[in-house]
Amino acid sequence: MFERFHFEKREDRPGDEKLNAGLVYGWIVIVVVLMITYGIEVFRGYRTESYYLWFSLATLVPALIVFILYHWRPAWFYLRYMVLVGYLIMYTYVMFTGHTPLIFTYVLPLLSLMVLYHDIGLILLTGTAAIGINIAQISMELSTGRVSAEDVAEVEIRFACLILCFAASAVGAKIYGMIDKKNTKFREDMQQMTIATIRTIANTIDAKDEYTQGHSRRVSDYSGSIAKELGYSESEIADIKFIALLHDIGKIGVPDSVLNKPGKLTDDEYQLMKNHTVIGADILKDIGMIPEIDVGAKYHHERYDGKGYPEGLEGEEIPMIARIIAVADAYDAMTSTRIYRNRLDPAIVVEEIEKGIGTQFDPQAGTAMLNLLREGRLIQEEHYEEPKEVREATELLSRVMEKQEEQLANNYMHDELTGAYNRNYGLKLLQEATRQGQGTMFIFDIDQFHVVNETEGYMVGDIYLQTVAKLIGSFREKGIVARFGADEFVAVFPRVLTPEHATRMAEKFREKLNTKKNEQVALGKLNVSIGISMIDHEKEEFNVVYERADKALYVAKHQSEDGYYIHWRGQEEIERQEKASADLKALVGVLKNRKRDKGGLDVDLPAFTTMLNYITDVAERNHQHVRLLLFTLMSDQEHRVTVDETERVMTILERAILKSIRSVDATTKYSATQRIVLLLNMDEDQVHVVTDRIMMEFYKMYDKKQIAIHYDSADLSNGAK
Repeated sequence: MFERFHFEKREDRPGDEKLNAGLVYGWIVIVVVLMITYGIEVFRGYRTESYYLWFSLATLVPALIVFILYHWRPAWFYLRYMVLVGYLIMYTYVMFTGHTPLIFTYVLPLLSLMVLYHDIGLILLTGTAAIGINIAQISMELSTGRVSAEDVAEVEIRFACLILCFAASAVGAKIYGMIDKKNTKFREDMQQMTIATIRTIANTIDAKDEYTQGHSRRVSDYSGSIAKELGYSESEIADIKFIALLHDIGKIGVPDSVLNKPGKLTDDEYQLMKNHTVIGADILKDIGMIPEIDVGAKYHHERYDGKGYPEGLEGEEIPMIARIIAVADAYDAMTSTRIYRNRLDPAIVVEEIEKGIGTQFDPQAGTAMLNLLREGRLIQEEHYEEPKEVREATELLSRVMEKQEEQLANNYMHDELTGAYNRNYGLKLLQEATRQGQGTMFIFDIDQFHVVNETEGYMVGDIYLQTVAKLIGSFREKGIVARFGADEFVAVFPRVLTPEHATRMAEKFREKLNTKKNEQVALGKLNVSIGISMIDHEKEEFNVVYERADKALYVAKHQSEDGYYIHWRGQEEIERQEKASADLKALVGVLKNRKRDKGGLDVDLPAFTTMLNYITDVAERNHQHVRLLLFTLMSDQEHRVTVDETERVMTILERAILKSIRSVDATTKYSATQRIVLLLNMDEDQVHVVTDRIMMEFYKMYDKKQIAIHYDSADLSNGAK
């Protein structure tokens, strides 16, 4: 299919073009030398002008005829015989009209050129003709008396020289032919190996997508047909076919999950798919066996109107080879069944190509394809029986690629250092597990990790991370574990359903960690704080559970290093939180129903009322939201908290709030255990950021476990419920 040495008939072999050029131009050089030499003899009076004229005709006319034939058909096999005939005309003339005994040697330059063809028959023909001409010339001289019996020795020397030269030339042609044959066989074998390799790669790439079997081969055939229609030479067509065969090689870097996705690709997946052009060009850019072998892979998705990719080239900026392949590729896509649609009707395909000329397609290439389709001359798909070696190599390469993609997928899902899921992939799994509505979330955070890296070195830090990941993975209650940050792991254990069970797991983790620290000196400074939150109900959002576990982590970190804390909404806590939420609901009702002209609220907060009026007026004029936060202190039922301790904690809460809110926001005390915060023009995400900051600051300053904080929020804007 691709063997370029079998595209032409015997008389038009591309390999003969250079040989013919050497022979023709070599003869012209000989003619020029003789014309100059004989012109000098005319000038000196050794020859007449009429002789020079006839010599010129016998020499120049045959050379001119052969020169014209060469430019008409440069690779013509029989051009060498035309040169021989023309040369012998000149040789015959000078042999019968010359005066020097060395005229017989004029045939030797031609003989040296004939050796390049390593054709013994051609050498013997030339030698026989030359000897015949010499015999005729000697016979004429004997009859005229110019040669006598005494000159027999010179005649013998002449013929001995001719025979010796022709014999040596024949031997040289034979040896040269053997060497050239071996080299040609080697080149053909290498070419066949190259073809087989390219076919193997193309088959493997096509095999990645179950709907594109044979796509590369068909695009190669179609591209060759278009190139032929455009007048490309056979060798150029062969190169274009090779280039087209590899146009999709970049898909080797696209995951099967993207190639075979039945639905619409996401933006990221589409970008990944588009990148196959750049990947293909990078693979092929340094391959020199075929000129411009990388342009088909890189630019076959460029559009003539400049709206393609990867570089958005326009019109003539796109290499012609890529423009040809683009038409062939689009045609095969439209006439093949794909995962997202069936093959199109031939009439629709022709219509689409017509519409695309000048926009998607190059006008020349598009018009050539239309001509081929309308006249039924396009090479249609044939059944190719791949050689056994190609089939086996394809299977082997496919297996290698599958293993490589498994490794890439593993790297895509997992953190390389610890083996836990990475944040992006782990988040998807954790969200799904949380929506199941049962289980427990743990956040494991290495204390003072940045200090460890700075003082002990990053290698020790890596050991800490690997140790923690291994301990988390050792729980018999198997869960989903993801590395969420430089020093943080998040895990969901679906079978851990009670706070007591979660407590036992945390204690077990501490025991195992202490055992590891005793066994390995390098782990001496490894401490891990754990925040725990129970998953309350089905379809609970991951962010809500994570926020509770994160708050628990703050408490654990500020109680002591290597501690843990469970954020569990037990019945008593639920009742207390419901009471706090009821307080907020009542407060919102009072604030929304207040009469500003009468002033004052039912609560003794006149300053707060004035402040609220001002903020809500500003918000209404600027169409902004006003959000209300109510923070409530909730004491641990196991401890009796004194009034002094409550006031101290309220002061800490006030300081944490003032440190966390902006100058446009406001806060005031609402009750002995509650504090109000007004936030101007904040969305839900920003509110979460502020509350997290307040909680973090609070637990930094509060070092006991007796009191926890609960908060609720409400929207005070007009129309908000």
